[in-house]
Amino acid sequence: MMKLELLLDKPKFTLMFPYKNQFNRAGGPFMISLSVMILWILKHLIAYNTDFTDKIIIAIVLIYAPLLLWFMGYYLFINGVKLEVHKNNTVQYYTYSSKGLSVLHYQFKLQDIKQITIKKRPFNCAKLTMKIRNPIFLEGYEKNLNKLISVSIITDKLKADVFMHEMNQIQNDKSGNQVIK
Repeated sequence: MMKLELLLDKPKFTLMFPYKNQFNRAGGPFMISLSVMILWILKHLIAYNTDFTDKIIIAIVLIYAPLLLWFMGYYLFINGVKLEVHKNNTVQYYTYSSKGLSVLHYQFKLQDIKQITIKKRPFNCAKLTMKIRNPIFLEGYEKNLNKLISVSIITDKLKADVFMHEMNQIQNDKSGNQVIK
């Protein structure tokens, strides 16, 4: 019954990749326009059919193809993780399946987070990597994992700061300091 109430509860806050950031607004049109320009250049170079144009075509393809794959991967697959923090300090870690549905993987308490590392990412984002002690694995069946696991999420820098503030409050509560909420 507790799990059902938790699923119906709205989270206190959610950490996930910010969908409306600068990269998402500019990334799609940039990739499309760059692809059209490259295809237009390649079409005209193929018409000349000389050794020099063949070398230029190879150079363009060797430089442009990996860049396009990287941008497509960054643009399409970065949105695959979500972390929800509920009012009772329960955290749920989701990933997205290929059909766009979220799948709940782990559930744990904020107190179970042992280490957090933050790395700055472009476009006002931050990558949080957390080491969690003894989470509950919930994919298909419930199993208490008795080990330390690591999860990562890329989120907006402001939301990462709110999360770190919440973690500091939990840490202060543990040490017995008086915390004003």
